[in-house]
Amino acid sequence: MSVEFHELEVVNVIRETRDCTSFELRPPSDLADAYRYQAGQHITFEFPWDDFEVTRCYSLASCPELGETMKIAVKRVEGGRISNWLNENLKVADRVRASVPEGRFVLDPETRPSTPLFLFAGGSGITPIISLLKSALATTKREITLLYANRDEESVVYGAELDRLAAQHRGRFTLHHHLDAQSGYLEEGRVRSLLRHGEVAEFYVCGPEAFMALIERTLREAGVHEELIYIERFVSPVDPDRPAEVVPELAPLPAPESFSLWLNGRSRTVPYVPGKTLLECAQAAGLNPPHSCESGFCGSCTSAVKTGEVHMRTHEALSDRDLARGVALLCQSIPASAEPLELDADSTSFRAASAVKSSYGKAWSRLAAAAVFSFMIAGTLVLRSLH
Repeated sequence: MSVEFHELEVVNVIRETRDCTSFELRPPSDLADAYRYQAGQHITFEFPWDDFEVTRCYSLASCPELGETMKIAVKRVEGGRISNWLNENLKVADRVRASVPEGRFVLDPETRPSTPLFLFAGGSGITPIISLLKSALATTKREITLLYANRDEESVVYGAELDRLAAQHRGRFTLHHHLDAQSGYLEEGRVRSLLRHGEVAEFYVCGPEAFMALIERTLREAGVHEELIYIERFVSPVDPDRPAEVVPELAPLPAPESFSLWLNGRSRTVPYVPGKTLLECAQAAGLNPPHSCESGFCGSCTSAVKTGEVHMRTHEALSDRDLARGVALLCQSIPASAEPLELDADSTSFRAASAVKSSYGKAWSRLAAAAVFSFMIAGTLVLRSLH
C-alpha cells in the first residue's frame, strides 16, 4: 500500500518575507475527516516534473484547535527545484497533490499541564513550532518560551503573529528573537540563559541541522534528559533525475519467517515476505503503522528495535542519537538475521521521561538501558538490539 495523494485546493497565498510564502489549502469536502491533523504534523506533496514525480514534505503552520485553514510555509532554497517553483508560480485556485497529515512531532497529551514548554526554531523551522505554540496556548495553561533565530529582521516568518501572541498571553508566553545580523551566530550561552536549573520541562526543536545540533548539545550538557527533547528533521529525497548515492546490493540474508510489531498497544505477528520492507510486510498483513514519504526522509515510520537485527538502506531522517538507541525506519528496514525480530512502533511516538508521564517513559528507559550497536555492511546500516 503506497502513500495515497489527493488534490488540495489553494485558497490563499500570503507573501511572508522576500523569500518565503504561505499557502492555505483546502481538502475535498468528502475527505475533510481524513485531513484532520495534530499541531506539529506535516504533509507529503507530490509534484509532476518533466516525465516523473518528485515529493517534498512541508510542516503545517496552522492550529487545528483554532479551526484555522491548513497552511504551509515554503521558503526559497538556493538551487531548490520545488521551493522556488512554488514561490514563483502557485496561485489561488490551483491544486496540489498531497498525502494526509502524518508525523510524531506533536504535543504529548499525557504531559502534566504544569510542565513548562520550551520551543526553539531556526528560520523556516518556525512552521511546526508556531503550530505547537498556538495549540499549547489554546488547550493548556503551560508556560511557554520560544527562541526564534534568523539571519536578520527581514527573514522573520510570522513575526507579526508571534508578537500578537506574546502580547495576548503576556506573563505566560515569552518570545525571544535572535538575529545573526545584530548578535552574531547563536551560541550556547544564549540558550543556557533561558533555562532554569533543576526544572523539568519539554523541549521542541526545528531548524537547520547546525542550529538543532547546537540546541540539542546545549540541553544535554545542561542535564536535560534526552527523552524530553523532541527534534524534527526533514531531508529532501533525491529526485529521480539527479545522481544518488550508489548502495551496493547485499547478498541474500537469513531472515525469520515472521516478526513482532507493537502497534496501538498490541503486539502483532507479521509474516515476513522476502524482498519487502517491514512496512510493506505490515501493510500486507492489514496493519497501518504511521508512515508518509516511504523514502526514509520524513521519519514518520520510526520504530524501536527491541530484539533482533535490521538493515536500513537509508536513514537520513535519523540522528546519531536515534541510531545509537536502536531507532529504525520501517520503510527502509529488512531483517538482517534469522533470530527473532521485535519492533515497537508505539515507543517512538512520545519520549517524555517518567518524571512527567508513566508508561512511555518506562518503555524508553528499558530501551535506553539496553546496549545497542550499529555497523555498516555494503553501505547499509545494521541495527541490532542487545536485550
